[in-house]
Parts: sequence; C-alpha cells; structure tokens
Amino acid sequence: MLDESLAKLPIFSGMTDAEIGEALSCTNPMLYQAGQKIITQGHTIRNLWFIRKGRCEVRRHTDSGCEFKLAELGPDSQFGEMSFFQAAPASADVVAITEIQLLRLAREDYDQLLASGNPIAHKLALNSLEQLADRLRRTDQWITDLVCKDNYRPTPSEWTSFRELIFRGP
Repeated sequence: MLDESLAKLPIFSGMTDAEIGEALSCTNPMLYQAGQKIITQGHTIRNLWFIRKGRCEVRRHTDSGCEFKLAELGPDSQFGEMSFFQAAPASADVVAITEIQLLRLAREDYDQLLASGNPIAHKLALNSLEQLADRLRRTDQWITDLVCKDNYRPTPSEWTSFRELIFRGP
C-alpha cells in the first residue's frame, strides 16, 4: 500500500497510486545531516529532489562574495528543477538545516521514462512546471512590491536591462 504522505506530494498531483508507485521506483531515498550540502552552486548535477522530512535552505552566492538565503524548504517541497530540466550548472547551494530525508530522481531515470513514452514523465514535468509558474508568479509580485515601495521608480534603462535579462537571457 502506498504511503499517504507520498501521495500528497505536489509532484504526484493527478497520479493514480499505481503511477505514484512507478514514479517512486525511479527515485532513491537520501539522508543528509544538518549542515551537509546537497547541491553546490555552479556544479552540474541533474537531479530533482523531493523533501519527505526535515528542512533545507537555498542559498545563492554572488561573485563579490555575498551570500543570500533565497528560501527555506520543508516537507512536501521540491528543488533542483532548473538544473534538472535545463542542462545548466546549479544556480544556488542547497544545505540541510536539520536532518533531512529526500527522494532523488536522477535525470537519467527520468529520460528512460520519457523515451519509453510513459505518461508519468509528462505528469512529473507538468507538476514541476506548475510549481515553477507559481514561484515565478510570487516573484513577479515581490518585484512589483519592491519597485513600487517608497515611490521608487527604476530608470528606463534599468527597467529595459531587467526586462531583457528576464525575457531574452544574459
């Protein structure tokens, strides 16, 4: 019988118990202790991670040495989507802040599902896309609130540079 807590993970939304079981058969359970680095910014690793228990932080470093906490994630969250779906180095560190139990889906295993035409691969991608879209929507709101705070208005060149970076890339 399927563990109910697993069925509640957003990544498995819209899947039958059998599909969830098949998706889980492609994952590996992982355990990290507090302080252990799970992902290193700049390294290329193509895994999608699902948090069962525990907490972690997503931290980004700048070239000038500044470190910024982007997020704290807990049970039922996922991370690693950007490097998983786009072959690019990790954009941030992810560090366990408590003992953390994870499920890891390696890109190679996902590619096997995809190559076989298994609809589970598409459901995993769609559910990840929905979570990324939600994060982007909240980021848009935060940027708008930040820009409008205290009547700050970016100069036309600042705004043009920002839009170009977001919509066209570096």
